[in-house]
Amino acid sequence: MKQALKIFGFTIVVSVFYWYVSLWVPQKRTEPPEDIEIGANLTTGEMIPIGEEIVAGKGTCLTCHTMGDHGTGLRFPDLAGIGAIAGERVAGQSDVYYLAESMYDPNAYVLEGYVAGMPNVARPPIALTDQEILTVIAYLQSLGGTPTVTMDTQLEWQGQAPASQDVAPAAVGGNRDAETLFAAYLCNTCHTLDGTVAAGPTLQGLGERMSRAEIYESIVDPDATVTEGFVAGVMTAMLDATGFHEQVSASELQALVDYLASL
Repeated sequence: MKQALKIFGFTIVVSVFYWYVSLWVPQKRTEPPEDIEIGANLTTGEMIPIGEEIVAGKGTCLTCHTMGDHGTGLRFPDLAGIGAIAGERVAGQSDVYYLAESMYDPNAYVLEGYVAGMPNVARPPIALTDQEILTVIAYLQSLGGTPTVTMDTQLEWQGQAPASQDVAPAAVGGNRDAETLFAAYLCNTCHTLDGTVAAGPTLQGLGERMSRAEIYESIVDPDATVTEGFVAGVMTAMLDATGFHEQVSASELQALVDYLASL
């Protein structure tokens, strides 16, 4: 009986703790990126400004890449002048092929000095459509090069990108275990559990490095403390893109914290 009371009391204390901490976490309201209408008859010149808008917005490119003086990202290469060098990066690849592969299959070729970890932008949470990717290629070609891509350009990866209206957010609710939640909320897109470095720090041994309160804060306010060698803003942008804060429930958040603390 005493043991049961202790367990019950501990459960109450933990629940109150998470409730109390949540009161001090800044609440963030995020809006989904606006859809950009892309006509099939756009000229290459008309594609460029649309691609630029996607790079700075829905594509979240500038959270990990810099563009000369623009952007805050340091994890991946600077894209300034990429249009002039894209066709020279990999022998036998055209600039269009290289730029397309870097978005659909970004870890097929990783520039020396950088680590793999960029997500496929045609898949959730970013989920650019094939048409949006074509406009991004046009914009990137314009950075020091001559854009040649058109809305009729065929790429071998096309067809894997879902139409924007078909992109479904991670399902919420139900009794799901923490490992399922970890995958459902796409944590494994940027974090590994085996010690290897990706777009975000590895979570191996996290429970030995951080308390539960620190883990909780790192999820709800990831820029409060940033791991050395990584850049502020990246995780926030990804959580905003997926609508994580609007979807995750208190019980799911607690399950994630407990799971990460056990690693």
